[in-house]
Amino acid sequence: MKRLMIILMTGLGLLGSGQVLAQGLQPYVLAYGDKTSVEDEVQRVKNKLRNGDFEVVGEYSPYENAHVIGFTSPALQSAAAASGAKGGYGAVLHASVTRVGEYSQVVYLNPEYMAAAYRMDADLADVAAQLKKSLGAGKLFGTDEERTAEDLREYHYMFGMEYFDDPYELAEFDSYETAVATVEKNIKANIGGVDLVYRVDIPDAQQTLFGVSRAAVADDNANDAKILRDVVDEKFNTKTTAYLPYQILVTGNKAEALHMRFRMAIWHPDLTMLTFGKLISSPGAIDDLLTSVANGGEE
Repeated sequence: MKRLMIILMTGLGLLGSGQVLAQGLQPYVLAYGDKTSVEDEVQRVKNKLRNGDFEVVGEYSPYENAHVIGFTSPALQSAAAASGAKGGYGAVLHASVTRVGEYSQVVYLNPEYMAAAYRMDADLADVAAQLKKSLGAGKLFGTDEERTAEDLREYHYMFGMEYFDDPYELAEFDSYETAVATVEKNIKANIGGVDLVYRVDIPDAQQTLFGVSRAAVADDNANDAKILRDVVDEKFNTKTTAYLPYQILVTGNKAEALHMRFRMAIWHPDLTMLTFGKLISSPGAIDDLLTSVANGGEE
């Protein structure tokens, strides 16, 4: 509550401020910035990931001058499989290349932050070290307040908002195999304007994680650019494009997705109430969109 009152009184979001906490975890890592084109930097990033023993599983451009790469590794998938029915959310990390002024910013999700936020059994410190060696780690950013692993495991933005274990419940099927096949078919059919970015099957677990592009979604309340570029990232110099894409998890015979009021907040914990207010229709719109995708066009 104290944090919420500070946010309400200051009206400030400090993503990209450059402040690095002495303790605690930050959501994002700015690996580096370079005076290269987005296209050239994307190829460099993919090569660096592959040379670092990561597997690139998909990529897309959510909007102009921005590109996102999904990648995984045996360590990520092993940790996901060991982390219960929702562990699959931690099987894939995202890196982004975003043009800001003369520079292409290379940013990736902090594995250690993700491990705590998604209540994984491993802290993914080894993955973080591997990424630092492969891509670099020029600056940690994303929140002005210390976030310990314990904080993140029980995180919600404020009273009445969802936790990690309060997902959108999209659909239920006869079996895991039917669920995976149906969800993938519907995504590839571009229901609601979505498209497939990646699919990763977690070994030794009936879980499959889909990355879903919303770049062509007509509803502004569920569109990648309208939400992230035009509202959340609009005022910040260091961009959080690696937040994308949104994900659908098939776990057992059910399809679900993290609630937007949790997912947006956990990756942008300093968002002000004013900014959240601009997105007030997005949680329902995303629920409707992903439910329609999982159910073949029916909400």
